[in-house]
Amino acid sequence: MAHNITFSSIEEYLAPYAPFFRRAEGKELAKCYVTGLMMEGERKSVEPMSDRVHASERGMQRLLTEVKWDHGGVSRVYRRRMLAETSDPQGVLVIDDTGFPKKGRHSVCVARQYCGALGKVANCQVGVSLSYVGQEVCWPYTMDLYVPKSWDNMQDSEYVLMRKKTRMPETVHYRKKWQIALEQIDLALEEGVPHRAVVADSWYGNVSEFRKELAERGEGYVVGVYSDTEVFLDPPVLLEAQPRKRRRGRPQKYPRVIETNPPPVKVSELGTSVGEDDWEHLELRRDSRGKPLIVEAVSRRVWPAQGYRKGFVHEEVWLIIERRHKANGQFELRYFFSNLPQEMPTLEMVRLLHERFWIEQGYKELKDELGLDHHEGRSWTGWHRHVLLVFLAFGYLTCTRLQGKKRQIQEMWKQRLQLALTQGRENSDCRMPP
Repeated sequence: MAHNITFSSIEEYLAPYAPFFRRAEGKELAKCYVTGLMMEGERKSVEPMSDRVHASERGMQRLLTEVKWDHGGVSRVYRRRMLAETSDPQGVLVIDDTGFPKKGRHSVCVARQYCGALGKVANCQVGVSLSYVGQEVCWPYTMDLYVPKSWDNMQDSEYVLMRKKTRMPETVHYRKKWQIALEQIDLALEEGVPHRAVVADSWYGNVSEFRKELAERGEGYVVGVYSDTEVFLDPPVLLEAQPRKRRRGRPQKYPRVIETNPPPVKVSELGTSVGEDDWEHLELRRDSRGKPLIVEAVSRRVWPAQGYRKGFVHEEVWLIIERRHKANGQFELRYFFSNLPQEMPTLEMVRLLHERFWIEQGYKELKDELGLDHHEGRSWTGWHRHVLLVFLAFGYLTCTRLQGKKRQIQEMWKQRLQLALTQGRENSDCRMPP
């Protein structure tokens, strides 16, 4: 999709970021780059974009790797401006990750790993992201490049050399994706982002440590879990085996559980046992054609059984089971945990988990229209700068749309006020004596 872009409007939008560029050259190149991202064209890598905006290809490459500018300062202003437009006490933080398919193996942090964009294990980079949903607008809050374990193996001379070639900071190391996500949530908390819940899919929700850390931060959550996840239907009583006396070796770290009452069951067993009359039919919203989105779901209180064999007992949570019908007449069941209050209606929790719809739409625009995954550079700095510049382009388009909506609303109220004044004068004239 082509966007109507004028340099004057881009200059006005980018003005608050100017202080973070040391030289005028950097400001001009950033304007060219953001403009190029929004212009029509299949590829949004440096070479084709430089032709479209009549800028130096070498200069735009230097913007990503060598030009001096404050990445952190630009990021903070971007987040602050976007929050000013979309801040919402009922907002939602959405955790997700996305893959960047790569053919070669020399780009920073590329490895064979699961790529959501392809739906399979492939050669790719992975970015872990936090998005904000407020006032029915979703925008990327921050994104970090995931470091595979192979790229943190300092005993492997090949990867030590690759880290050096891609200018990877020595302070950057492997962290699990859910740990990256927690750091992003902490950033949002530090910056006072208004929200009422965290939403994530089963890649994150199935990690009990992730849920525990969210709860300790006072965060409400609705997160996916795998179908083979086990739960207790009543508060579990664990019978521990008598510890064995060991003369040698390490002492036993966890008690060994030999029996539980009641026994755990898989959430998939609960899903398939839901009676036809027990499903709640919930209307969430209306689509672009005015048709209601109806989902079927049930909820009940459970106790997660993850780690119970080691004596771990989890807090009571909601188990939400959602049924989605397929075109072939079959249906798919999906499962979620939530620590929201016991009085929370099923409808409200299902609405929250469906906020992921907005991030799917956002990723589509970020990739298909703005070239989020078109970067062809190999360096650590280049990847992060390209991602941030894409965010700036996304922010420009989002703010433009929001301002257009505000103008429409203002015009509508202006017309209504004018109509009311006109009718008032007519009624007044009718009451005047002859």
